[in-house]
Amino acid sequence: MKNILNKFIIASIFFSLTIVSCKLEEDPPFLSSETVFETVDGADAALNGVFEAMANYNYYSADYHHLTDFTSGLFISGKPSDRTNICKLNPLPSQNYPTNFWKAAYSVIARANTIIANVPADSGNDDFNNILGIAYFLRAHTYFNLVRLYGGVPLRTEPVTSETIHMPRATVDEVYNLIISDAEKAKEMMYDAPLQSGGRPGKLAANYLLAQVYMQLAGNDNASNYWQKAYDEAIAIYGNYSLVSSYADLWMDPSTANNNSESIFEIQYSVEHPSALVKLFTPGNAYPGKGWQRVRPNPETIDMHSDAYPDDPRIGYTFISTYNKYPNGVMHVYPDAPRNGFMKGFPFLYKFFIKDQTAHTDATNFNFVRYRYAELLLMLAEIENELHGPANAYQYVNEVLARARNTANPPAVEPADWSGLSQDEFREKIMREYHFELLGEGDDWFVAHRRGYDFFKTHYIDVHNARIAQDNKPYDVEYPDNTKVMLMPIPSVEINANQEISASDQNPGY
Repeated sequence: MKNILNKFIIASIFFSLTIVSCKLEEDPPFLSSETVFETVDGADAALNGVFEAMANYNYYSADYHHLTDFTSGLFISGKPSDRTNICKLNPLPSQNYPTNFWKAAYSVIARANTIIANVPADSGNDDFNNILGIAYFLRAHTYFNLVRLYGGVPLRTEPVTSETIHMPRATVDEVYNLIISDAEKAKEMMYDAPLQSGGRPGKLAANYLLAQVYMQLAGNDNASNYWQKAYDEAIAIYGNYSLVSSYADLWMDPSTANNNSESIFEIQYSVEHPSALVKLFTPGNAYPGKGWQRVRPNPETIDMHSDAYPDDPRIGYTFISTYNKYPNGVMHVYPDAPRNGFMKGFPFLYKFFIKDQTAHTDATNFNFVRYRYAELLLMLAEIENELHGPANAYQYVNEVLARARNTANPPAVEPADWSGLSQDEFREKIMREYHFELLGEGDDWFVAHRRGYDFFKTHYIDVHNARIAQDNKPYDVEYPDNTKVMLMPIPSVEINANQEISASDQNPGY
């Protein structure tokens, strides 16, 4: 009976309002509190609906990656039409990727708002409080994605009615104030990770979110007070998770990749409800199933890693440039082959590449890990370097590097522990280390843009343009020198439908 009820509730959530201004609310806007939120089981099933919205194709299953990977300065698309706009760091306001993610993000927010509006905050029931805390966390996480990508956005905190369907853009500060408030509530209300069920995040995920928020607010101001705030949140997590012993364990098999000791927040998938990541990152000739070869690293992306650490064991689990070609033969792409033609001109990202090349389907049990402990260690290294210099920052990054070396058998010499760096040298290296450890895992765009346009231009635009000028290939795309690349366009559908937003509210340059 409980399973039937859960499926009914989730289906009802799915067909309820997704909060795009061109749609009005349903009447009633959601199942009544008497039928859903009176019991913990009902509220818990509604919370499953929030996770479902975050896991769907237009969010973490596909379009989030389309949107952020192609504009990160690190990837290109295998789809020719993408290379005429978004891969040139020029997404269009009418384009599907910025539009679909915007809609999906507000669907998550809508469902979280319904829970927050209906689950009693003063029940004294720890299970209710935990559900509320997770709803606050997921809302904060999604607004954090939105504000970094689009700037100020409509700030919806309650279920939508016909009176509130049209809403202006909030200021960036107003959005951050809500994110911080929500995350603080989540820290107080959520259970610790060992007490959560079904791979749900524990309260330290809210500390992680806040640490990233304060790092974002610090930006490129090395004297900002936000670095201390970021440290206070990040250090609370330190030691409560641990790195898995081998980098390979993160990618080769779901039994070691999913919900392991390193995972702080991950999106749950299954063969019955898989993500589209295998299709996005695998070519059609690599297995009998369907591959789109949609997202591929730029040549300088793999070269920077190989130049920094030629024998880093992580390279073989991050990139693939030789694979068995279905139904027979072997395929070599860059750097195992010259860049002769688009197909051979770019490596593939092995993390999400099909692991069973005999499979007839792309459906796998692999989850998508959004927060993991290795990133937390790199964050602590960066934060400590900004606060006090590198002396006490080495310990954190060297944990990550030691695990990378120990992935090989016998252990590799590279990447060697860091030492003897100035504060500026450490800062330069740590920003690249995020990509060496975490390429394709969801934060590349934010790492690349967090320190401002000058940083992005120098470290991504200029590096990329110099490389393609050297190769002179017709299929490469040149990046513009234009500050508009720091934000995505507000979708045309929102401007057209929302009476409180006009064309004059569009982000600069679009």
